[in-house]
Amino acid sequence: MRKVLIMDTSILCVWLEIAGMSDCGPDSDKWNKERVEAKIRDEELISTTFVLPLASIIETGNHISQARHNRRKSGQALAELIKKSANEPITPIAVPRRRSRR
Repeated sequence: MRKVLIMDTSILCVWLEIAGMSDCGPDSDKWNKERVEAKIRDEELISTTFVLPLASIIETGNHISQARHNRRKSGQALAELIKKSANEPITPIAVPRRRSRR
């Protein structure tokens, strides 16, 4: 079975370097850009499926629109991520298979 990693808003904001959101998580388990990128690289090596929920995309876009700096740069980075995910093969991982009736 293939591993799935769901990208949440806070991780996306850190990864895209949105102004004012350089880290996330509790003090005992902080995530910064370097840690996020390392995790993504490690997961890519083992062919993990990345899920980019629509809610995370919308919330990240809202954070970008409210940022004081680098809105254009962050917005373009989010757009590139969306394009990349849209060009990936689609796997219906959240849709249960129908059982045949006998």
